[in-house]
Amino acid sequence: MVFLAAVLAARAQTTPRLSIYAEGTPPKASAAEYPVHAKSGNLAIGAEYMVHSFGSGEQMYLAENYLVVEVALFPPKGEGITADAAKFALRVNGKKTLLYAQNPPMVASNLNRRDWNSPRGPTADLGMGGVSIGLGYPQSRNPVPGAPDDRRRLPSPPRAPDAGAPGGGELKERVRPEDVLIRTALPEDAHNRPVSGFLYFPFEGKTSGLKSIDLLFQDAVMKLK
Repeated sequence: MVFLAAVLAARAQTTPRLSIYAEGTPPKASAAEYPVHAKSGNLAIGAEYMVHSFGSGEQMYLAENYLVVEVALFPPKGEGITADAAKFALRVNGKKTLLYAQNPPMVASNLNRRDWNSPRGPTADLGMGGVSIGLGYPQSRNPVPGAPDDRRRLPSPPRAPDAGAPGGGELKERVRPEDVLIRTALPEDAHNRPVSGFLYFPFEGKTSGLKSIDLLFQDAVMKLK
């Protein structure tokens, strides 16, 4: 029993814990203040089509492979509601196949996939008058045949001091887009007040081909586009 307790304690210490939780976005005063609004039973719903963008107000970011919709739920005064992203769906261009909201941590993990697959280092050389102009790292070729290459003997230019915050204040901590995405997602738990946040629907096509977009929630249909 002592050995088993020690194993369980060690496993609990090594199990990663989620440090960022969905807090949503500040809801507006009423559903009518959103570009699109509707009612489902006694629940008022507001929505705004964001195309690919999301953010906390100070900075906006892009989730290129997703269609982003900010939704707000307004229960009757004195009543509560449990937000559930799975109850929302998008109907694109009138198709029968619907798009369903994805889990925010999964969306966050896909934000930088294109950066992971992008090439590193020099990308190309442009020929101009027999001289190679590198777009990446400096080229080792000497443009003048027979002349000594003294570039390694030249002293490095002095490094400019790091610029501080304007007015001499402290620099703000860098905010990761992944953390903003999870924090501003629709919080899926019980609420006794209005709640709002972003939903992410997978879509890898071109937005120029989107003729109509409908947001579906139970018996409510909201025309976003």
